[in-house]
Amino acid sequence: MEIINRILERSKLNKELIGIWKYNDDESFWCGYVIDYNETLVKIQHYTKYGKPDGIIISQIANIKNIDFDDEYAKAMQVVIDYSKEIEKEENLNLPLSESENWDFEIVKKLEGNLNILSSIEISNSEYYSGFIIEVSETDFVLRCVGKMGEDEGLVIYKTEDVTGFRINDIDNRRRCLLYKWRKASL
Repeated sequence: MEIINRILERSKLNKELIGIWKYNDDESFWCGYVIDYNETLVKIQHYTKYGKPDGIIISQIANIKNIDFDDEYAKAMQVVIDYSKEIEKEENLNLPLSESENWDFEIVKKLEGNLNILSSIEISNSEYYSGFIIEVSETDFVLRCVGKMGEDEGLVIYKTEDVTGFRINDIDNRRRCLLYKWRKASL
């Protein structure tokens, strides 16, 4: 039996997640498990990055460039699928808008120390950095940065005056938070 058939069969029998990359399409990546396959076709239950079923994909096996299996992404996605209902739940935050010129300080101060709320903070109207606000002073704050797959990317200090916006507890951040906690084994 070819290796690819063994991987497809294992995915089918155990509902084991695999990642499929197609030729000539470096942007398209499917994550799911095999429902069925034959010599020429594979049928996959696809999942979104938020762990929700996203239809059935049927593809020619000949068009598959490679298959990822038993990797960190598949393990993390299994956690996301298992806890997808938790990701949907948005905690109601009462963050009133401030008339103060220190609006940025007031928001980071309210988020300080909350390890259940992950925020993306826009710095200088350019990039967003995601993580938990660990400590706040009058002029700056410490952010424990969290990667897209929940990986701990360490601590960074930003000047509060450089903050230009927030995305607080959105679905992407709830997913990161879930994976961060899973990696830290506190689910």
